[in-house]
Amino acid sequence: MKHKTGSNCVIVNMPDGDIHKIDFDEKSMLKLLMRFERQACSEYGISESTSFIRSTYMNSLDINGHTEYLTETGKLIVDELLGEVITWAKEKYFSGGIN
Repeated sequence: MKHKTGSNCVIVNMPDGDIHKIDFDEKSMLKLLMRFERQACSEYGISESTSFIRSTYMNSLDINGHTEYLTETGKLIVDELLGEVITWAKEKYFSGGIN
């Protein structure tokens, strides 16, 4: 995300036209990835989800020389996770939690 946008945040356009900035750090990204893993476990079961998660993570990163980078699979996962955060922020806005 930092490489793509130059920052560790996502800007959310709220329904009233206001914008809300959501900052991300390593801890928050790990929480999102743990949520992804829990969803996989509930969908595929423990035995199948382990290999699914492993292969997904293996396909999400590649190394070019000494630099790791996200593959298209990795970008899709990050986009999906950040999309869930944006949806959550908008739902929270509608319930009066973000203003």
